[in-house]
Amino acid sequence: MGTYFGSVPETAARRRDWMDRTACREEDPDLFSDKTKVHEARLVCVVRCPVRKECLASVKEVEHGRGRDSRDGVVAGLVHNERYRLDPHVPRGEDDSPLLELDGTERCGTYNALLGHLWRGERIDAECWSAQARRERLAVAATAAKRQASTSAPAAPAAPHAPAVLPAEPGTKVITLKERHVYRLWACGLPDLKIARRADLSTPAVRRIREGLRLPPNAQERKGP
Repeated sequence: MGTYFGSVPETAARRRDWMDRTACREEDPDLFSDKTKVHEARLVCVVRCPVRKECLASVKEVEHGRGRDSRDGVVAGLVHNERYRLDPHVPRGEDDSPLLELDGTERCGTYNALLGHLWRGERIDAECWSAQARRERLAVAATAAKRQASTSAPAAPAAPHAPAVLPAEPGTKVITLKERHVYRLWACGLPDLKIARRADLSTPAVRRIREGLRLPPNAQERKGP
């Protein structure tokens, strides 16, 4: 039997092949460093990216034990400060943010539950996403209120125990029951037409609600990120 001296073809996948399939390659890089668009950046990572788990494993390896200033932007759905607080290998001083320890028992719909899903590479349930959208809208409202207060004349002192009123601007109100219903159906992967049928709404109405929540359309049913 003769001896083969030719080269052996490389059939194994390269370690970084997954990078060619990331959803963020099709987006403006500034989206992932813009503090006012964290929700949109998370959506790209969680809803559209087919290699979020690979990306998550990579960023954990690259940032292993690094300080807050060595991290930047939204990666794998997590903001740099969230990755810093979740990394158990970071040496922390008395003045540093404490380690955020999550054990999987966090109640869905809370911020910690969302972080736990993201940090473990799990599918994000509708309750956690709905709460995230609500928090984002309140943050936008608070920012708008501060901006308005800084540019307007000093207001008269509020009456004792007067409730705070958020500005009545589009996209800043608290999520409604109708929006929550549309959101839950969207999170199941349904397109606008099917959502409209189940929610007893018109398709344009569903589209307006979805766009108001800044959610991408579902072309087909998703099986999870």
